[in-house]
Amino acid sequence: MAEAEKINKDGQEYVPAGAAASTKTSEVAPVELQVCRCNGKEVTTLAGYDSIPSYTGELPSPLQIMWYVPKTKEMLKASFSDTEIRVWIKQAAEYYGVPHILLAVILQQENGPKGSKFLQTMQFGERSLTTLLAIVDNLAFDAVPDKLAGGSSGFANMSRATLQKSVQYTENYYCKKPLPEDVQYRIFGWNQDTRIPGDDWKADLYYCAGHLRELVDRATGTRCHSGALTADQLKKVIASYNGSGPLAEKYSTDAMTLLDAAKAGTAWLYFYER
Repeated sequence: MAEAEKINKDGQEYVPAGAAASTKTSEVAPVELQVCRCNGKEVTTLAGYDSIPSYTGELPSPLQIMWYVPKTKEMLKASFSDTEIRVWIKQAAEYYGVPHILLAVILQQENGPKGSKFLQTMQFGERSLTTLLAIVDNLAFDAVPDKLAGGSSGFANMSRATLQKSVQYTENYYCKKPLPEDVQYRIFGWNQDTRIPGDDWKADLYYCAGHLRELVDRATGTRCHSGALTADQLKKVIASYNGSGPLAEKYSTDAMTLLDAAKAGTAWLYFYER
């Protein structure tokens, strides 16, 4: 890690988890230190969007057909209601202290709720195939080419590389698990922290929220950012989720237009339920 990254604005040194920070002598074994700059309780808010109404109707997308490993008590459930899915979204945002509305608008951008059922079904099939190839690749020790197994997939349409880098950020700077225990361990204690996008769509929400936490810190220039985002910072976070360049700029402009329309009551945030 570069020296500039090891020292924060207050002059405190940050030692990421697993880093070799030790004093060696012939008699004393190395002592590994882990010092977090963030307390994991930081909360980022959005000013000016509190009036966006809660949406309680049907999701205009076949999201109940999803890859999901149930908890033991959910074994006999055949489907999940739209409200249950939106509760997952709210809980993921709260776990990372990112605005609930921000996560909701990203998911709406990535899941094209106004597309035809044919396009939505094709999108689901394409993402499922990418996820399957990633799982095979993981089990077969990188036997599948990255251009097939590393593409964007899942509920949040994240690439495997982006997801895994954001998990490292969470672990190194916030020193917390990417998934809370009740989400990580499901039926019969099955560990669902596979770090493969689309392997479990509930886990996807937490990976996405964790990535947004990383992007918030980047947009504000402050690790462990806590407090309000300006409109410009919000737009920068949204653009960064899509990448860079003209397409990312259009992506963020469309999202801001959607937020303003939802605020004015002329559009809905389908994934936002208080």
